[in-house]
Amino acid sequence: MLTTIVVFIIFLGVLIFVHELGHFIMAKKSDIRVEEFALGFGPKLISRKKGETVFSIRLVPLGGFCNMVGEMPVDKDDLSEEEVNLYEETVEQGRAFHQKSPGKRLLVLAMGAIMNFLLALVAFILIFSFYGLPVDYSREAVIGQAYPNHPAAEAELRSGDKILSIDGQNVESWEEMASYIHDNPGETLEFTVQRNSSEMVFNITPRYDETAGHGIIGIEPELIRERVGPITAIQGAVTQTGYVMRMTFNGFVQIFAERSTEDLGGPVMIASIVGQAARTGFDDVLNWLAIISINLGILNLLPFPALDGGRIVFVLIEVIAGKPVPQEKEGFIHMIGFFLLLLLMVFVIYQDIITNFF
Repeated sequence: MLTTIVVFIIFLGVLIFVHELGHFIMAKKSDIRVEEFALGFGPKLISRKKGETVFSIRLVPLGGFCNMVGEMPVDKDDLSEEEVNLYEETVEQGRAFHQKSPGKRLLVLAMGAIMNFLLALVAFILIFSFYGLPVDYSREAVIGQAYPNHPAAEAELRSGDKILSIDGQNVESWEEMASYIHDNPGETLEFTVQRNSSEMVFNITPRYDETAGHGIIGIEPELIRERVGPITAIQGAVTQTGYVMRMTFNGFVQIFAERSTEDLGGPVMIASIVGQAARTGFDDVLNWLAIISINLGILNLLPFPALDGGRIVFVLIEVIAGKPVPQEKEGFIHMIGFFLLLLLMVFVIYQDIITNFF
């Protein structure tokens, strides 16, 4: 549990840092004053001012922000005298976010997601460079991956486990094992598994999958990898990044089309994934880092108030209409969006806890 928590905090910190770094770099290049660059929310644990920006780590490691002056409407009555002076000085210098051209603001808003996509690309390059490019699946009954929130993972089967028998019948190949699982949805099966040098027994009930039309426990076979040169590794990483982006986008479309939250996962689910990946190997950690980074990037580009995508919509409205939406109106809409996002987060965390612990 301690390992899972530590790896999860580092994992989430990397994702958030890279995302907010994208906003920060582009803001600096656009000569926008950044008041604070923070990892986490809530009270400050560590903070240090460098130049005109405060860099901080906060108590709750479930997010972060790059606070640009003029990004949101300012009510001077709610600010201290020092904060009012800072805002007025920034506006006089023409360095507030809302004073910049639509093109610069679009780049600043989009760069967080772009950095998440680049992080995924780098992660895949590292995997393919050091572990090889996937060329096929193994025919042996050895688990390459156990998907979270599926029967195998819930029973604590792991990557690298070899299935020796099911209900006392020896298993000679992946196909033989899969056939037995497919034919017995809803039936509790006894799996004898070899993990390292030990044999273990697990009782697992295959779940009927309507799409597949048979029982599943949520596992994939081991990948067979081939060592490749750097150019091939980069080409493979570009292809894999594009594939995961398409699959993620289609997943979001399906969630909205079906109005279902069943496939949504929050911090608890991510922690579970990362904890399992950490026990499997660094290549698995990198793989999930890439997948979740792409999910985070696409999520932030959704045209919903308070998200980067919602802010981008307002900039595009300004370009089309020839004038900006009044800051007060835009700020009010983003405030409502932020409140709804908080409610969604509470619901997702609740669903996470119910799914993973009950």
